[in-house]
Amino acid sequence: MSSAQAAEAGPPAVVESSATERTVFLLHGILRTERSMRRLEKTLKFRGFQVVSLRYPSRSRTIEEHADWLAAEVKKKGRGDLYFVGHSLGAIVIRRYLAVHHPADAKGFVMIAPPNHGSFMAEKAAQLGVYRWIYGSKAGMELRSSNENFWRGLPPPPIEFGILAGGLGDDKGFNPSLPGDDDGTVTVEEARLDGAKDTRIVPYQHSLILLRKKTASLTADFLETGNFGR
Repeated sequence: MSSAQAAEAGPPAVVESSATERTVFLLHGILRTERSMRRLEKTLKFRGFQVVSLRYPSRSRTIEEHADWLAAEVKKKGRGDLYFVGHSLGAIVIRRYLAVHHPADAKGFVMIAPPNHGSFMAEKAAQLGVYRWIYGSKAGMELRSSNENFWRGLPPPPIEFGILAGGLGDDKGFNPSLPGDDDGTVTVEEARLDGAKDTRIVPYQHSLILLRKKTASLTADFLETGNFGR
């Protein structure tokens, strides 16, 4: 084609990529920061996700207030298909957000060591004045298993979700003061939730679970495929 013909034909068509953007929001647990999610962040970025690891004042607001704040962050920073990963309290905040705000582009959610029915350990510790001083009087107190109205009113996530629970795969777990298998803080039964696409027990304690390479790879597997693999 001559230069004159090329000029008449106009500029070449722009070919848009068919790949949909994928944004993962990471939410840490109580008394933690976004630094605790760093291994997850690195693995998910390596797998091609855009990652937004959020920091929030976990002690000073209610779960509902945290969920409303999360909605604003997702609206500002979410691009393409939306995915969520929450550890402990972070998972419950995401559950509340999904139940109330119904984001249309939400596709998948991994809960890591979530107290999905409240925490027996929080219930017992709340009887001591030091618990309220350490964990605060808002979200920390809402995590108690006796907060029945809250837990009954919190539906399962309306999107595909999986659960990674810490435990030893026996009836004792890490903490002998907790009933059944547990990660030292949350029991396996507290983590389970009807409707989960997949649930996996991994032999890690409640906070250390975030440091493990396997936790990160299983999380990425679920967000990509809808299950934790073999």
